Amino acid sequence: MIETLLVVSIVSILSGTLMLPLEWVLDAAGALLIAGLALGVPTGLWYHVALRRALLRRSPLPARWWLNPPSLHPLLLPDERPGVLRWFYLGGAGFGLTALGCAVLAAAAVRLLGGTDG
Repeated sequence: MIETLLVVSIVSILSGTLMLPLEWVLDAAGALLIAGLALGVPTGLWYHVALRRALLRRSPLPARWWLNPPSLHPLLLPDERPGVLRWFYLGGAGFGLTALGCAVLAAAAVRLLGGTDG
């Protein structure tokens, strides 16, 4: 259900870019990219630090653990989960904003390359 809502929201936003002035669309894309990176990069980094700290208390981490850290979530104790997963979800939200900014920028590029503006 949430996936459907997400897709409908993204399609609506991208469709709305056709009705707005191109400069506004580019400004919105830039703002989304900056906000997404500003949120996602530090929280993603801190998520990895928090996960590493929590898991090293009990045992060594597997080699290349950072390539698929969600696979290690079942190893977290119940009292560790909120402190680690908070950063995981915030980093994911930052990634989502960045991806949306890229999609809006792509919609602006299509408008420019399609010759409908400029």
